[in-house]
Amino acid sequence: MERTLIRVEPDQPGWLIRIGGFALERNLDKIVAIDRATRLARSRHQSTGHPTGVEVHMLCGETLAIGLHG
Repeated sequence: MERTLIRVEPDQPGWLIRIGGFALERNLDKIVAIDRATRLARSRHQSTGHPTGVEVHMLCGETLAIGLHG
């Protein structure tokens, strides 16, 4: 089963949470955005059983996978 990834990426100003091309929340502090995305991924996995995760696109261009569930 394909993992659903919730993305956290830089936005002006702040950080953006995105899933499947749709912006969920904007203008967040980086730590707040990562926390909310991780909670959303965990909740989605618990309710559907589908694997989820959080991808953080850093300002330096790197991408980190965190908060993998399932």
